[in-house]
Amino acid sequence: MEIGTYVGREAPRSRTGVRVEARPGVRRVVLDRPDQGNALSLDLGREVLAIVREAEADASVHVLTLTGAGRLFCGGGDVRAMAAAAPEDRPGVIAELAAAASDLALALVRSRLVVLAGVNGTAAGAGLGLLLNADLALVREDARLLTAYGAAGLVPDTGVSWWLPRTVGPARAAQLALGGRQLTGTEAVEWGLAAEVAAGDRFEARLTELEDELAAGAVHTYGPTKALLRGPDLEGFEEHLRRESAAIAAASGHPEAVARVDAFARR
Repeated sequence: MEIGTYVGREAPRSRTGVRVEARPGVRRVVLDRPDQGNALSLDLGREVLAIVREAEADASVHVLTLTGAGRLFCGGGDVRAMAAAAPEDRPGVIAELAAAASDLALALVRSRLVVLAGVNGTAAGAGLGLLLNADLALVREDARLLTAYGAAGLVPDTGVSWWLPRTVGPARAAQLALGGRQLTGTEAVEWGLAAEVAAGDRFEARLTELEDELAAGAVHTYGPTKALLRGPDLEGFEEHLRRESAAIAAASGHPEAVARVDAFARR
């Protein structure tokens, strides 16, 4: 079943770079910048945060799904927007973008909603962060998961450096963050980054099935259960996000980062 063909759901609402699809109990948020790899721009990050808060305030909504249009789930932060800024202005630009991504990460992990990541393709950088801040993830078997920060001369943000070692362990986290290791969808499940993998021709249908299963569950327990599951790891998370934002902003001013970001933007 393709996105947009649910029976009985509200018509999708179009926003800047994102679509919201609603049906009973579910809000599906589709990152819709396929030509830019669904990159997380400042406007997009703020838009998605507003959608999360709207869904949170609607007592009839229990499941929030994040997925992407096209071949990528989310290719990370908007590197082209970074490259458009003069080198001396980039730390400020990137600090603002990282802060918006941090706000979104906090909203996802603190939400009473079950957050489901439908990873339809590559999840890199902040895209990997969206997956890590979700409660459950369904990944296409041909998807690629990678940190990608080093390739741009940057350091992790969006909670990646917080959740990655807690999810896969420090040695594997170092493989991904320092060694450039990439994972397939199948490997993402084996490493504990995702709950389930689906073949490409089954992905959309399975994503809808998972939404239905969750929406039909004991929804009043989701928020309290999330708080118990996440609670031990959330102490200090907000402060860590601030440190991530400061670190990526500082790294962006290094000449190596300037050169790498410019080279990426010219691709």
